[in-house]
Amino acid sequence: MINTPTTLSQKYWISNGYNHANNSLVFARTIVNGKNEGVNAFHVPIRDANLKTLAGVTIIDMGIKFGLNGVDNAALKYDHVRVPRENLMNRYADVTPEGEFKSDVKGIAARFFKVTERLLSGRICIAAISLGATRACLSIAVKYA
Repeated sequence: MINTPTTLSQKYWISNGYNHANNSLVFARTIVNGKNEGVNAFHVPIRDANLKTLAGVTIIDMGIKFGLNGVDNAALKYDHVRVPRENLMNRYADVTPEGEFKSDVKGIAARFFKVTERLLSGRICIAAISLGATRACLSIAVKYA
């Protein structure tokens, strides 16, 4: 079950989420038989084939932005949305039909970094590129000041 009871637990900046997306990928703490198995990725449908929002899902427009206003970014809230075990993105972890959690990656922290590796490395690259561009702009500004 996916639940975002607080503002901080919502999913933000979903590209094309406000008007067009039918599905979301949610990184969520996984509780199996009362045990915390760490953060795993889940495929969570948010709209049906007719783009009608599914029960338990709230889609909020992110509004006007400084750039890229053509992208309809959204924030998503989930109110106890049931997700079948088959929706767990199971490359690094799975739940058997009997309800047993399985993973070849030992440890919650190691599994978290395996699951989020591509997402985190991409964001680090964006930050590094931004810092490089800022440094170049500052150098040019100081030179001409």
